[in-house]
Amino acid sequence: MHTDKKRIIIFTDWYLPGYRAGGPIRSLANLVAVLKHDFLIVTRNTDHHSATPYPEIASNIWLKLSDNVQVIYLDDDHLTSEMYQKILNDQPCDKIYFNSLFSPRFTLLPIRVARKMGLTKKCVLAPRGMLKSGALSIKSRKKKIFLIVAKLTGLFRGIRWHATSSEEEKEIKKHFPGAENIRVASNLSDVPMEKPSRPVKQRGELRLVCVARISPEKGILEALQFLKDTKFNGDVSCDFFGTQQNQSYLDECRAIGESIENVKIRFRGEIKPSDIPTMLFNYHFFYLTTLGENFGHAISEALTHATPVIISNLTPWLQLEEKKAGWDLPLESKYFVETLLRCCDMQQSEYSEWCDGAYKFGKKVALDHASIQASYAVFE
Repeated sequence: MHTDKKRIIIFTDWYLPGYRAGGPIRSLANLVAVLKHDFLIVTRNTDHHSATPYPEIASNIWLKLSDNVQVIYLDDDHLTSEMYQKILNDQPCDKIYFNSLFSPRFTLLPIRVARKMGLTKKCVLAPRGMLKSGALSIKSRKKKIFLIVAKLTGLFRGIRWHATSSEEEKEIKKHFPGAENIRVASNLSDVPMEKPSRPVKQRGELRLVCVARISPEKGILEALQFLKDTKFNGDVSCDFFGTQQNQSYLDECRAIGESIENVKIRFRGEIKPSDIPTMLFNYHFFYLTTLGENFGHAISEALTHATPVIISNLTPWLQLEEKKAGWDLPLESKYFVETLLRCCDMQQSEYSEWCDGAYKFGKKVALDHASIQASYAVFE
């Protein structure tokens, strides 16, 4: 069992009620919801890619969100070393947790402040999948330079690392050979509800949904190309929900979407997390050809809502077919074409079996006691 209650300060670019940053917000919200520590969260007063402060939320003062969670929503003028030093002076804590690797304002600046104050041993850093090859390939030159400078300056020397998988532990050791204090604890899933009802599935009918940012690392172009390669004979649609800040990439995706004659493609824009469970009822399968996920909260949510998934094998969600929860496939057209045709041809009786498998597996992961205990160990 976990040890005594700790007091933990968390620095993160975005937190609830924000949602546009996706996984990192949900990873943190789930961690805070499950663990019985006291959390003090330092974050922005705006959502991802927004300059508008959250309505009806006061900035630059501590607000109590629940019995064990306080949050301070800072405006740009208060994202300073002086403010961070004041917070660390005023709020005695057991650990200081950073929810990103590359964030200038919420990792690099406060970690330097903590080091100057002699608090390095209290620091815990979660890379949140940012050391994956897929993530490093985006703006790769800038990130390579940063990693070199971080190693040369010893920016992260002496801190504890939070890896969310054994694979991420290897990535940390690869890029930071001196890293010795690494705790492995997988991300925690949303607490599952009772098994929801699912839509009717008829042979020759296929409704797919993708919930992800419209960005290269999520493999949206690949998802569209695989659909284009598939010679469907039936009523097929695929809806994409997600933030659309990358206009040139969105235009590229729209162009290929419009060229697919036998599949109805729609880009639906952002969706609030609270609306996702109801939305999922309208679709047969969750579809994501991501180039890499540290966890994949959208995948987890689909499973816990009894929606089988068709995804790449570049996530922690593997061996899905043997669990009848879905398919994790190499990012090659032939594998996705074969699976998409199989799903289109599926009838209600077989589809119900896959829905049951998805729900059972999603629930099992969400309620995994070992993962919760490993999360406590991150802060011991």
